[in-house]
Amino acid sequence: MKMVRGTAYLAGAEVVFVICGWIIHVGSRWILGLAGYGTFGILLSLLTLYRIFLATGVNRAVSRAVSREPELDRSIRRQALRLQLTLGLGLGLAVWLAAPLLARIWDDREFIGYIRLTAFFLPVFGFYSVYRGVLNGHTRFGAEARVSILYSCSKVLFTFLLIFLFRFLGGNLIFGAIGGYLAAILAAVFLARAFCPPPGPEPDRRFALGEIVGFAFPVVLFSFIISLVQHLDLYFVRALVPDDAEVAAGIYTACQQFARIPYMILYSLSLTIFPAVAARSAGDGEEAVTAGMIRRALRGGLLVVLPLAALIGGTAAPLLGWIYGRQAAAGGPALEFLIFGQTLLSFLLVLATIITARGRPWISFALVGTVLGFTALFNYLLIPAFGIRGAAAATTLASGLGAAGAGLIVFRLFKALLSPAAAGKIIAASTLIFVIARWWGPAGWLIPPVLILLAGIYLLLLFLLGEIRTGDGKIFLSLFRKHPPD
Repeated sequence: MKMVRGTAYLAGAEVVFVICGWIIHVGSRWILGLAGYGTFGILLSLLTLYRIFLATGVNRAVSRAVSREPELDRSIRRQALRLQLTLGLGLGLAVWLAAPLLARIWDDREFIGYIRLTAFFLPVFGFYSVYRGVLNGHTRFGAEARVSILYSCSKVLFTFLLIFLFRFLGGNLIFGAIGGYLAAILAAVFLARAFCPPPGPEPDRRFALGEIVGFAFPVVLFSFIISLVQHLDLYFVRALVPDDAEVAAGIYTACQQFARIPYMILYSLSLTIFPAVAARSAGDGEEAVTAGMIRRALRGGLLVVLPLAALIGGTAAPLLGWIYGRQAAAGGPALEFLIFGQTLLSFLLVLATIITARGRPWISFALVGTVLGFTALFNYLLIPAFGIRGAAAATTLASGLGAAGAGLIVFRLFKALLSPAAAGKIIAASTLIFVIARWWGPAGWLIPPVLILLAGIYLLLLFLLGEIRTGDGKIFLSLFRKHPPD
């Protein structure tokens, strides 16, 4: 019962996180303008990379250590905090020194100050991840959810409060926006620490720091690279678009907000499939069971995210214009590509997770590393000629190559992949609703009812084709249990 309640608490916290993120993005676009929003989007992407590097692996390592040896809680906290302080200060110094180089790449000296301000986040993110890990390890899921909710809400409060304060004082609004994020994470650290239970007496032995590092390193490496793939095209847009790069970055940031929705959904599938595949891969005679589970998981993911991508892609320009303003509607052609590129990237994540669960983590690292290289190459070649459409095409091409390679490896390891018949039906139905949405082109408040109608048509088509099955509802709900960290 405690696990059920905990899942509900954390799921609620993730809903608040997503809503608050959209409020900040849409609100900052209208306050800062498209050019300022593009700069803010780049800085937020840097904060995401910092957070993944310092939080993802250590958070899980601390949770695992505390849950297994609660009597060493005090030593675990001390060792983890020392590690995060050392890493945070070291990386913060590196970011501070690298700021002029990045500003030169983006041809804007104002980035020096912005990037140096983000350097202060690094040690703070590290502390926050330790305290969240302690709460999770002690199964204080309710407290962990409250901390997450308060952090998400405080980002909205402090971001807009400081933006308006800087506007009143005649200061730089982007410094205010980033300052709001910094104030929120500082408050979250104190909240998380306050919610943690007392650490207990001094233990008889010292917890080995190597256990945290050894567990966290592969998780961090993989998560950081695949997150960099998600953000790299925006960096290239800001550096290589020949005309009005600031506005182009703003439009592309708006495109990314919609395009990442499939990835956020399938991220949860990667979390649930990893332990299941890992457990069955360790035993004999489980090959058929594992193969069936992989087929069902991939089919369920495609069943949910491909029509969603088709609906967003088919209404790309009207959606952008409705939420982000008429000028942002120029990003419609880019979003039509990018939504499918991010969908392919999300399947690469799931397939690479399956490969890692089989005990081949370095194959997964090599895959995402290769995709990162192709993403950089394609962006460099396509953006000067095609602008933000080139960036979207670059991400789509690189992610498609990576997903195809990962699919071949999974098939070789497990003799299982998505059924061609099921894939064909889902792709056909999704293609049809994409074409209808593209032809219809609803605008404004007509968009939601049209999308709901087209989603109903998609389900009816699959029902008539015999592709809707018992248990599909459970698959759908399982995909919304957890989202990637911000």
